[in-house]
Amino acid sequence: MAKIKSVQDFKDYIKENRDLLHKNAVRIEDLPPDDDWVLDDEWDEIYKQEVLKNGKV
Repeated sequence: MAKIKSVQDFKDYIKENRDLLHKNAVRIEDLPPDDDWVLDDEWDEIYKQEVLKNGKV
């Protein structure tokens, strides 16, 4: 993989690897309720900030 040097490089990487990213993604619904990641409130705060700031994530 080439080194990502710009936002456009990152966008191109995401576009080119979309199927692979979806294939390896973990849905939060599939995690157990006591999973450390689920219990960490930090992600909720990040989500709220992005929605308030940008209207989307």
